[in-house]
Amino acid sequence: MTKSATDQFWNTRAAGYTEEAGVNISDTVQRDFELAWVFKHLAPSMRMLEVGCGNGWVTSQLREKVAFVDGFDYAENMVERGRVKFGEKNNRFFHDSVLDPKHLKGPYDAALCVRVIINLRDTEEQKTAIRNIHAALKPGGKLILVEGYKDGFEQINALRTKIGLPPAPPAPINYYSHLSELMPLMNELFAVQDTWNTGLYDLLTRVVLPQLVGPDKAREGSDFHKAIEPILHNVETPELARFARLFGFVLEKR
Repeated sequence: MTKSATDQFWNTRAAGYTEEAGVNISDTVQRDFELAWVFKHLAPSMRMLEVGCGNGWVTSQLREKVAFVDGFDYAENMVERGRVKFGEKNNRFFHDSVLDPKHLKGPYDAALCVRVIINLRDTEEQKTAIRNIHAALKPGGKLILVEGYKDGFEQINALRTKIGLPPAPPAPINYYSHLSELMPLMNELFAVQDTWNTGLYDLLTRVVLPQLVGPDKAREGSDFHKAIEPILHNVETPELARFARLFGFVLEKR
């Protein structure tokens, strides 16, 4: 398949970004918030597929919590960086595409897909990816899916507009569907076991922080982000889900 501009971006980033922890996402507070929820749903006996393993930063943590991890990415440079930096123990790094996987060794007990399908070209490709991950799981296997959707951006920007802040558009390298466009397929293929969202985090970092310091000074990785991290891990606010840029689902294969 021809690489998209997004695919090329990640391949280049793998070769040029020096800090291991921030290669896949520079907002490491958000990343750790995601992982705290993900880790709750892992078991030591699991044979796991990691979709979009990037540079292996998360893989190196997953393999400490499960029996085996197969991790692949469409960016060759990411895969090679992971293999060199973290090595292969009870895990395997390989190059593959979620749209047409050739090297999977399923069926797997679980699959993890975090901020991966937003890198695809459109909603139809995202649906193809979900179907392919479903096919790689054993009956009753889990898909832990954490992805971004338009809905939260629309709610955040509506609030920002009301209080005089400019809109905060999604990253141009990503494609966001509405959750309602993907949920029917997810319900057809899976049963929802658990959910998670970044509503509180997004309200604090995308509305409160820029209102306090100005939109041009609100940066990822700030002291503010680090200061609110304990709140994220200890306060549940389901009523703020409408502001969430990201939703997480634990899905059991039907």
